[in-house]
Amino acid sequence: MARLPEGISRFGDRIILAVCVVLSLWAASLDEPSRVAVGTRLAHGLLTPVERSVDFLDDLSTLKAENEELRRRVVALRLDFQQVENERRHLDELRRRAGFYEKNRGRLAPARVLELISPRIPIQAKIQCLSGDSLRVLQPVLTEKGLVGRISQVLSGDTALVELLTNDDARISVESVASGVTGILRFDGRSFFMDYVPQGDPVSVGDAVITSGLGGTVPRGIPVGIISRVQPSEVELFQHIEVQPAVHFSALSQVYVITRDGPWYSRRSDMILPDEGAVTGEGRP
Repeated sequence: MARLPEGISRFGDRIILAVCVVLSLWAASLDEPSRVAVGTRLAHGLLTPVERSVDFLDDLSTLKAENEELRRRVVALRLDFQQVENERRHLDELRRRAGFYEKNRGRLAPARVLELISPRIPIQAKIQCLSGDSLRVLQPVLTEKGLVGRISQVLSGDTALVELLTNDDARISVESVASGVTGILRFDGRSFFMDYVPQGDPVSVGDAVITSGLGGTVPRGIPVGIISRVQPSEVELFQHIEVQPAVHFSALSQVYVITRDGPWYSRRSDMILPDEGAVTGEGRP
């Protein structure tokens, strides 16, 4: 800040000194009760703003502390809410799997996926059975959404390799729930197809596809997917039928091994299938 000229500073000091002298003489001329009253009013007038400022600062500090506490509680509530949401999703998953067990009353041995073997798209999975059931070659493996594949090699008592439906050699017999038309499921590296369905056989987009049970290794009625595209042809013997799979093969973590057959459901209303609104989209292994 720029300093005042020396002459002006001295003049101001003289004015202040003169005011103080005048006030002193005026106060001296008053009687003692009057001086006390005037002093009290002056002190009150000077100290009241200071007291108010101190109170304001105290209130401000209190509000800041309360604000920090409220923020802490908000963060805690958000974390509690997230925990509740996680528990709710877990409970929904357990309920969904419980319903799956009720519908498929054959022996389903739970297993966890230890490894997905894949150059690009998983074609094999290494699993470990969690129930102590005996694993054998060709036993079907599935999730609550649909068929995953079949055991191709037993590595130990509770560990095995599963040949997924995405493997070129994993051909299984399937059928359309709506019409009963059968075909062979095939994966070409990008999409699934239902092969060997003659021209004129009634299949439509949106029809549910399940295992047919032909061949004897996979029970009938396990969901496989939904027909997403049908291309009839006048020059070819068979129709070109694309299938949207029920299972996301790149996200397998919990599976079940069918160690004993049961009453497998084949009605459309009894199966867990992909969202029908997505049948026009490309299959997602």
